[in-house]
Amino acid sequence: MTYRPRTSRRGRVLAAVLAGVGIAACSPSEHPGHSRDEGASAPPTTAALAQRLVERMGGIDALNGVETLVGRGSGMRTRIGQIRIAGGEDWTLRVEQTETIDLANGRAAFEYTISNDQFNMQRTEVYTSFEGQPIGWNTGPGRPQIATSPNGLFSWATQNSPQMLLRRNVITVALAAAATASDQPAVEKEIGGRASLHGTARLPSGEEIGLYFDPESGLLNAYTALDTEPMLGDVVAEYLLDDWRPVGNVTLPHSVTIRKEGRPFSSLTYESISVNDASALSIFEVPAAALEQARQVVSTEGSWSPLTLNEVAPGVYHAVGYSHHGMVVEFPSFVAVVEAAYTEVQGETLVRAIGERFGKPIRYVIPSHPHWDHTGALRRLVAAGATAILAAGHEVELRAVIEAPHTNPPDELARRRAAGERVGGIEVFTGERVIEEGDRRLELYEVSGIPHVEPKVLAYVPHAGAIFQSDIFFGAPSPDATALYEAIRERGLEVRSIVDGHGGVVPFETLEAAARSSIQ
Repeated sequence: MTYRPRTSRRGRVLAAVLAGVGIAACSPSEHPGHSRDEGASAPPTTAALAQRLVERMGGIDALNGVETLVGRGSGMRTRIGQIRIAGGEDWTLRVEQTETIDLANGRAAFEYTISNDQFNMQRTEVYTSFEGQPIGWNTGPGRPQIATSPNGLFSWATQNSPQMLLRRNVITVALAAAATASDQPAVEKEIGGRASLHGTARLPSGEEIGLYFDPESGLLNAYTALDTEPMLGDVVAEYLLDDWRPVGNVTLPHSVTIRKEGRPFSSLTYESISVNDASALSIFEVPAAALEQARQVVSTEGSWSPLTLNEVAPGVYHAVGYSHHGMVVEFPSFVAVVEAAYTEVQGETLVRAIGERFGKPIRYVIPSHPHWDHTGALRRLVAAGATAILAAGHEVELRAVIEAPHTNPPDELARRRAAGERVGGIEVFTGERVIEEGDRRLELYEVSGIPHVEPKVLAYVPHAGAIFQSDIFFGAPSPDATALYEAIRERGLEVRSIVDGHGGVVPFETLEAAARSSIQ
């Protein structure tokens, strides 16, 4: 029997890629003092692999010629911050999505529908510019068209903001790889269960990205980066690519799966992708209904989002934002904020409004529950010096939000911590907590048995007969409404007004009628 040396798995992978990039295998004798398994070959450099990638995608001129990308498809969003109970499973939502990336002008947009058996919503979120400055605008059925600073955009599409489309799209990654990939040899690694050759490059922003090249096709199996999520903070993100197909004179992936923190985050399969469709750019025009707000954004020092303080009773105010609201309670020497809605910029606008109206520090912020769309301003209020009062049943999730590192980019809390400035802390309560000064009193109740979330914090102001709730009463009978009514009656609270986290201020009789109707 004739002996044939067995080629290692590493050798087979490298042989495939060396053939693709045109690098000849050298014999061991050509490298004195070095030996390796027979069949193994010197790995190609990341730069050589990046060059091969660009060629397989259509060439450098073709990629540089891509000014606009419009992708339409469907998939899943598997991380949206809607757990019902600490440590519980998050919702999974179906996504029907159109994304528009204007690479030439640094703009991006989502238009999408998300749904599951309990929930359905349409949204449009646009990162654009107005009078030479970046702004956002967004809307949805039954919602106004509003303008905001870019960090006021909150999305449940495949990313938390359309800005991420500019930072994490494959055209930008491929061009960055061609320009900055190193001459160091690539390393064999697996990602998503696929053998790859790994190297690094830098995006125009200076961020380092990991590149995972398919050794046979020369295309990317994946790229990785450090993403800073509003709620999760710094997370290693994997962008897994598949189903590469020609689109005009370039080749692009038609399947993208995103993993963050090693967990599924979202996925999208593109039904169509178009390149340089000029008609798609109309979405970046700020609508007439939002022009006055756009002017407010660019004229404000700092960030700005629509927000008004409407008096409910002496010392009690409804902090009305775009779609998510809170309650402000004034004490003789300080202010307490109930609910940390909706985004970092809404929190900043609220901090500024409280300073202008009351001239008092924000001593406390009290989130009613840990869902992401009701806690997006939490870190900004803690940055302003507020102590976050957390129900014990919410501590794990909300402590993680407050303490997470944020570096890419840093938010105000991260900047102030890095500078050694004073920021707020965390206090945890179980059952009940009372905040009192002078003739003002705010009572907090950690309530169990409300279907929407377990537990739920209700905030009650006795002198005003006002109670704040969000997500559990929308004016109609429901199990949540009945549970809210029963929680109020069990505690003997003399409620006259319900201050809503999504709607307005309604009389208690409205809830009473809905609950009785549901019981009957």
